[in-house]
Amino acid sequence: MDSYLKNKSVLIIVAISPKYKFDVEGDGSDQHGLHTKYIHTQIQNEFIQQRCLNFRLIPVMFPNANQTHVPMWLQSTRLFRWPQDAQDLLLRLLREERYIPPPLGKELTLIIKPL
Repeated sequence: MDSYLKNKSVLIIVAISPKYKFDVEGDGSDQHGLHTKYIHTQIQNEFIQQRCLNFRLIPVMFPNANQTHVPMWLQSTRLFRWPQDAQDLLLRLLREERYIPPPLGKELTLIIKPL
């Protein structure tokens, strides 16, 4: 698990739900063995070390979740809503842009004629 967290080329999906909020802000016990609180702390530390720039976290908000279930430190980043943003989410996972900028044209030539 730590190797995935330390590998900066790996994207991390954060599944936002009421259960996730309870797991990361709850009493500290991890009864289901998913190490949710540990992973949450690690990605939060990385986010802070990156000066709050998000390069690899992909927060996905499920239908039973709302904005209050998103951790405060993740509220400034792009949230994907499932299933409404499925196409945008897929593009993000594939690291592709939705809109491809057009190629630059020829360089313009400026001619100045004195009057």
